[in-house]
Amino acid sequence: MGYIRRPSYYKDFRCIASDCTENCCIGWEIDVDEDTLAYYKSIGSDFSRRLCAAIAPADEQAGENAHFILDERERCPFLNDKNLCEVYLNLGEEHMAQICTDHPRYYEWFAGGREDGVGLCCEAAAELILRRRDRPEWDVTGEADEEPDEFEQALFAMRDRLFAIIKPETPVSFDEKLDRLYLACCEMQNEYDDLLFPVEGDAEYADEEDEPFRWSAMFWSEACLKALTERLMSLEINKDDWRGLLADVHARIPELLARRADFLAAYADRLYEYDELLEYFVYRHFMKALGDDVLIEKVQFALICTCFIQLLGIYRWLTDGRLTHWEQICLCKACSREIEYNEDNVEAVSRFLTMD
Repeated sequence: MGYIRRPSYYKDFRCIASDCTENCCIGWEIDVDEDTLAYYKSIGSDFSRRLCAAIAPADEQAGENAHFILDERERCPFLNDKNLCEVYLNLGEEHMAQICTDHPRYYEWFAGGREDGVGLCCEAAAELILRRRDRPEWDVTGEADEEPDEFEQALFAMRDRLFAIIKPETPVSFDEKLDRLYLACCEMQNEYDDLLFPVEGDAEYADEEDEPFRWSAMFWSEACLKALTERLMSLEINKDDWRGLLADVHARIPELLARRADFLAAYADRLYEYDELLEYFVYRHFMKALGDDVLIEKVQFALICTCFIQLLGIYRWLTDGRLTHWEQICLCKACSREIEYNEDNVEAVSRFLTMD
């Protein structure tokens, strides 16, 4: 099966089940894979008949998979009053739907193996992701069973360069880090384009100005933040509290910008959390460039999501007089839930600063 690469914290992940404040069995459409559904139909017990009656069949025309029919409170019908899974209790974890077993884990397959991780939308995972680390640490098992092509090799090497900017040997300010990441991804896009189309010519993203473009100055402007918040409000929204949060932030953007320096000073001991978020988003999304060759959008997705979480943190700090660790976790999982788990939303945010 090749190698498996995972962040060092992956092994520490545990679902906290009924202790979770935002259960993933509430408010999400839960697909039931074909093998699991076939097993449920084969049992012939009272519980299995109840299971099958609560599963909407797949609809190929509508492009919908078989899924549990949520109740009027948008809860999975097998989430009991103690917020425990009755499928797990009656049949065991091995007979839960695949997505129930996997979530919030995610997987990406490559030529010689795969990479695994845990998603930021889960509070137990966010707790692990936000912990302070120095350089990225991976647990790798197995060996590659196939040689990667030059494009995959190039992207892995480029991602390592991005990690080195996120956590450099010599400390730099957060905004300088953003600028270095943006300029690096522009150079990388040129390099990758040369691999794809080895012809002579000027680099599409080359910056000929004496003064390098400052991505941070562009992003941390009233016009950009208002446009971004409006774009987010126009996307599909999972929970109403996100819409309300976006509206509140949008109304206070001038104040949030004016107080950002004060926030960064007050939050100085925990600014490393934004490095960990950059690392998470780059690890999870950068290699998707194998599918569309657009590296710059993957890096900007990481920059935008991390900075927007910081903007939300400034809002919470001003509103409550502080930003607790728990509040930071809640902001991270809300942003991830509303953006990362909807492909259209990911695309819209990735292209926010590159669209004509």
